[in-house]
Amino acid sequence: MKKKILVLTLIISALTVLGQTKRNLTQEEKNKKIATDFFIIFYNDKNMEKAKKMMHPDFVNHHPYSGQGIEATVAAVKTHLFGRFPEFKVNIKRVAAEGDLVWIQSYTQDFPGDHGKMSMDIWRLRDGLIAEHWDIIQDVPSNILPSSMYE
Repeated sequence: MKKKILVLTLIISALTVLGQTKRNLTQEEKNKKIATDFFIIFYNDKNMEKAKKMMHPDFVNHHPYSGQGIEATVAAVKTHLFGRFPEFKVNIKRVAAEGDLVWIQSYTQDFPGDHGKMSMDIWRLRDGLIAEHWDIIQDVPSNILPSSMYE
């Protein structure tokens, strides 16, 4: 009985490995570069015209207050983020990729001296363009050093 379980486990493991798609690490590195360039152009440089050219025509933003599509996202960010915090900046701490997804962990400040927030943005790329976005944002508690959340 133990031998049958072992053989079955080996067969299932082999089928799982065979069913996995081989990762294209070269493309994942390109995707990381595209996403990080976009991130800096969009949030730090605030160059919306250049950023829009980097976004897929069918761009979808899953942030609840950003609207859908390129124009709605840009308008929401200009109004609700840059309109309130013109000195908003991101500082990228980590970047990871798998397939067409790129994760960017960043420390953000609404203004110089702000205690800040930690953010995890997930970007899907299609045809070399930013096609989809999700994010998770967390305030850095005032009683800790911000660096303790990313070092």
